[in-house]
Amino acid sequence: MSELELTTKSTVLDALLASLDQATTYNSNVLVAPAVILWPDKEEQWAAIMPRLRELRPELITFGDYEPDKRQGPAPWVKCMVARKLDVADWAAETTPILYLPGISRSDLRAVESCPPELQPLADLQYRGSIWSQVNARDWSVFSFLVTGNGGLGLDVSRDSQTQAAMTRALPQILDTPVSQLRGNRLEAKDFDQLLTTDPVRDLLRWLNDPPGTRAQWGSATWQAFRSICKGDFSFDPQDEGELIGAERLGGREGAWSKVWSRFSESPGHYPKLPALLDKAQPELGLFPKNKSSWPSLNANEEKSLRESLGRLDNAVPHKACASIVELDARHAERRRWVWNELGQSPLADAVGHLAALAQIASETLGGDSPEAMAELYGKGAWRADAASWQALAAVTTVEDVAAVTAALRSSYLPWIERSAERLQKLVKESGFPGELPAARKTIKMKAGDCMLFADGLRLDVGHELVTALHAKGLEVQQSTRWIGLPSVTATCKPSVSPVADLIGGRAEDEDFVPSTADEQKPLTTHRFRKLLEEREVQVLGGENTGDPRGKGWCEHGDLDHAGHDEGAKLARRVGEQVREMCERINGLLGAGWKQVRVVTDHGWLLMPGGLPKVELPKYLAETRWGRCAVLKQ
Repeated sequence: MSELELTTKSTVLDALLASLDQATTYNSNVLVAPAVILWPDKEEQWAAIMPRLRELRPELITFGDYEPDKRQGPAPWVKCMVARKLDVADWAAETTPILYLPGISRSDLRAVESCPPELQPLADLQYRGSIWSQVNARDWSVFSFLVTGNGGLGLDVSRDSQTQAAMTRALPQILDTPVSQLRGNRLEAKDFDQLLTTDPVRDLLRWLNDPPGTRAQWGSATWQAFRSICKGDFSFDPQDEGELIGAERLGGREGAWSKVWSRFSESPGHYPKLPALLDKAQPELGLFPKNKSSWPSLNANEEKSLRESLGRLDNAVPHKACASIVELDARHAERRRWVWNELGQSPLADAVGHLAALAQIASETLGGDSPEAMAELYGKGAWRADAASWQALAAVTTVEDVAAVTAALRSSYLPWIERSAERLQKLVKESGFPGELPAARKTIKMKAGDCMLFADGLRLDVGHELVTALHAKGLEVQQSTRWIGLPSVTATCKPSVSPVADLIGGRAEDEDFVPSTADEQKPLTTHRFRKLLEEREVQVLGGENTGDPRGKGWCEHGDLDHAGHDEGAKLARRVGEQVREMCERINGLLGAGWKQVRVVTDHGWLLMPGGLPKVELPKYLAETRWGRCAVLKQ
């Protein structure tokens, strides 16, 4: 076997795989390709790394009891796998399978008459295959592979029994070590033990998270190495002092333990059992606790207090409710930086931040002395109140937390939208509805390479979310607004923002707010709408179809309106998902070659848990009556 070709970055795993690959080489002028590579391992020294190798080499199979999930089985199964007669033998046809033989040496396989009957059917494979072995025909042990220069790594490794045991024990860690890092020094037991505890902070957190399980996984030698490091680095003996003392020191964050806490804070989800241990270990904190953010029960108490405070806002005077919400946010804002927030244990601390943003806007009536002036103020920032309302709802999931957020919204947000709606109604009554002006009714013109995407219910604040998501993907986005048609329902307003709006008209006698074709005055059915689009050479792109980007396109995407009707306040949790899906659709269209995607929508919506104020309109007064609009009888 020739020397292994390694780079300065090559790991022991790279070298092992390269050595196995060398065993598949043959002289095609005189030999046929080997049917299999045999890997005998009498002492089962390599067994610990088999799961790792199977992930990298699906052609690796093991002789043993039938466990197909581990690609392991008895001789008949092995023969079928080598012959690729089973569906699970799914490696490439030109790839040579590798057969690992734990507890079996090369000599065992050769002594066919004396070897166990269950092994005898595999005897022919030594003649049809190739054996992964040293130049001297001896089986590769871990030690021989590390020290042998011809075909191995040529490292300087001590031959004492402690080093041999440590080397075998640390084999999974040795695999990921660069060969260059191991060269140039005499490797002894302590060097391999250090590979088992290369990250003492991580190991300490792993042990605190699951003391019995981690100790059982490590084994005796690793445990002793871990104890020694803990005593030296953290002044703590895990065996004598136990996990409760360790958790108390972790929460105290003094000295070297501050690094341990910082690591926990970076990835708390990796240690799911640790919060419960910190709860048990929490000391008496007193009136002015130090490191109060260390203790989950203290955070839980603060959440309970916030829940009760928000709940008491139900039916509060609006301006007092807004002031209270801002005060509550000032008190609980710091908890959004605590580790418990990342673990989802501070949903109300998140929600009250959004509620405070809403309260800042809702504490004042939306101004403007005309509908246009109101729209301008809303577009410049008042829309953030609407965004904050659903973001607060999206932050909570339990019935109790939703009820607390609902109480805050109904005492602050509901009065604000009522005042704003009534003011707009008054101004429209005085100066007319801007949506009736020619500029608001102008048909959107399209040119070749333009695709128009209609999104039902994409109100302004969600539109800003979409713009942010598109900017994050490096896209150039322009934003504009216009007044919607009346009534603000999809049947009326979708055609008004389409490229065929000038071919459509609305009449008082139209049923269910569905407009009519301007020429024949027939109801604008889906079929007629698409026919008008086709007459203007606009492709209708259904599903994920991207059409021909050399022309003009119309597609529809998003489910905000439908989800709102079906799910009510739970829609808040779907907004982010809807924006992501819409962003993917737009990206797909641009990727298919469309020069520009114009996103249009039909109407907005109000999301108020507990419902909105309602005035009943007697049915006999209306020709058509829906939940939020009606056509009165003459």
